[in-house]
Amino acid sequence: MTLTAVFVLIAAALAGGVLGITLQGRMTKDVKVVLAFSGAYLFALAVLHLMPEIYHHLAEDAGIYILAGFLIQLVLEYFSKGVEHGHVHKSDQVRGLFPTGIYISLVLHSIIEGLPLAGEEAAALHSHHGHTHAHDHSHGHALLIGIAVHKLPEALALAALLFYYYENRLKTLAMVGLYALATPLGMWAGAAFLSEAGEDAARLYAILLAVAVGIFLHVSTTIIFEAEEHHKFDVKKAVAILLGLALVWVSTRF
Repeated sequence: MTLTAVFVLIAAALAGGVLGITLQGRMTKDVKVVLAFSGAYLFALAVLHLMPEIYHHLAEDAGIYILAGFLIQLVLEYFSKGVEHGHVHKSDQVRGLFPTGIYISLVLHSIIEGLPLAGEEAAALHSHHGHTHAHDHSHGHALLIGIAVHKLPEALALAALLFYYYENRLKTLAMVGLYALATPLGMWAGAAFLSEAGEDAARLYAILLAVAVGIFLHVSTTIIFEAEEHHKFDVKKAVAILLGLALVWVSTRF
């Protein structure tokens, strides 16, 4: 899964970057529908798949790490200006001044998102150390899909800001390409941490997952709450949200 995951994550970010350059920062209705779907998918994934596993391993400590991830995202968003939600605030960015804070915060956000994608390594270590609990890591592909779908509007918003700064498609795409490596880097770092954790690998994985889930909850709920513009009901966005929730729910039944 590792090579496949790296390819999917990079491809999703680059696709979002190309779309951001093409649209030049215009968040069309279709892009907002994708954004609503990604928010609902991440939220349902966190609640139905990830949180039960976290509480299984961490018990009462689980909430502490989930809240830590939530607070980390609050800090990151202060610098990123909400690009994780697909926001494009070009008016806040002085032309000719590279958006350093936005770029670095998005890279950190992406690295943390990638940490729990090393879950298969955690499962292998778990069984290697003789634990008999049949641990279910079938959510790995669902997590990968959720992050990849989320990367599309995130990379789109980032590309729009970078293009506003550079006014150069090649430079913008190059910077998006570097950003695209952040989540695979997080996945690699997570695998490295787990390989050194020994018998504590399963608990460490649960901690990494809990922090990432805190971030997912912040980002996904913000996206869902903002899906309703000017307090008007949008059928397409509502369907996208319901589809995202239903897709994860159905995956838990099989």
